[in-house]
Amino acid sequence: MNVIRIIDAFGYIIYVALGFLAVWGVYNGILLYRTLSKKTLRDPEQLIKQVQELCQARKFDAAVSVCQSSIYWHKALAQLIAVALRNSDKGLTKIKQLLVTEFHTEVIAGMENRLASISTIVRMGPLLGLLGTVASMIAAFNRIGGAEQVNPRALASDISLALWATGAGLLIANPMMLIGNDVHARLRKLRDRTERQLQDILEILEPLESPGPAPISRGVRAETGTPRATASRS
Repeated sequence: MNVIRIIDAFGYIIYVALGFLAVWGVYNGILLYRTLSKKTLRDPEQLIKQVQELCQARKFDAAVSVCQSSIYWHKALAQLIAVALRNSDKGLTKIKQLLVTEFHTEVIAGMENRLASISTIVRMGPLLGLLGTVASMIAAFNRIGGAEQVNPRALASDISLALWATGAGLLIANPMMLIGNDVHARLRKLRDRTERQLQDILEILEPLESPGPAPISRGVRAETGTPRATASRS
């Protein structure tokens, strides 16, 4: 009887773990959608136009301030534009390397970690549910073996409880799989869109590439060699 009680307790622990997985998956899903919404800029043309006009007027610090304003503070495009403007004296090759690093470390690294958690939940849910089913079935058959008469209702109840563990695991895994795939697609769309938009900024900075320009943080650049403006692509 002690063994049966231990197995029963183990089965209930599995149900608690399944509940924890469900809550953890919903929590990660909500945070992923919120972060994607914060990082996505719905109307990038206005920001790009402002940055272009300020760069043409050589007001680089003002362009950085626009990117860091409360409107654009959390947007991925604004973060990357600010990095490009701060390092405009390092040349386009170095700027592109910095943009790639910034995008992966500051924009999508956190979301990829949460996506990994959702992938773990998708894999663990069915396995944990199957483990709960096996434990409950072992306890049920042990009770049958130790009883003089088999109660069909009690047997059906035990088997139903055992099967619910597998059902709960599948019920957790399937929605999490859909959420993970959807977030992955949205993240890929954000990356592709941001890369296209950054090309406009790099075209604006390209005429500024010259030997030894003064850093942005020093304020006003030299007035000689005024950069030729490059129109933003639609």
